[in-house]
Amino acid sequence: MFIKISPRRNRAWSLLEMLIATSIFTGACAGLAALYLFTTTSFSALADYATLDKANRQAMDTLTKEIRQAKQVTNCSTNPPSITILRGDGMTVTYSFNATAKQMLRDVSDGTHQVLLKNCSLLSFNLCQRNPIGGTYNIYPAATNNWQQTVIVSQLSWKTACTLPHRIASENVQTARIVIRKQDDGV
Repeated sequence: MFIKISPRRNRAWSLLEMLIATSIFTGACAGLAALYLFTTTSFSALADYATLDKANRQAMDTLTKEIRQAKQVTNCSTNPPSITILRGDGMTVTYSFNATAKQMLRDVSDGTHQVLLKNCSLLSFNLCQRNPIGGTYNIYPAATNNWQQTVIVSQLSWKTACTLPHRIASENVQTARIVIRKQDDGV
């Protein structure tokens, strides 16, 4: 018996099959690269926001503690924003805003200088007195006459931001209404 062996056919990919496979592979790689870049940028933004939040909480804790225990507000300015308080130990503390350096500063009369916040783009202080308007306890009129003796509430707000190289900004805005609790007996 005679066995006929057929010659092996060499099969290769056609040009069309190669183009389709390459385009599918390229699309999958581009999708993975976009997902990687988005995830990396998002994690960086979250890390920046967490850092901003931590710095803002520390600054707010320092401000709140010191203003609540102040004996008196001795000075307040709107341009540039600053507030000076008299502590119970007789030292004065000034919180101010340096617009060119974008910093909130804390200066004590003993020479202590501290940068509370960096990348601060807004800071404002408003002074109020305790008397409520119309029986509501959440609205206080601005202190005007003899304000050093009548200021009991300080409202403050600030805004900090951190921008990543790809123009994604993490922002944090803080506002507070702080009641001075250790005022002089003559108030």
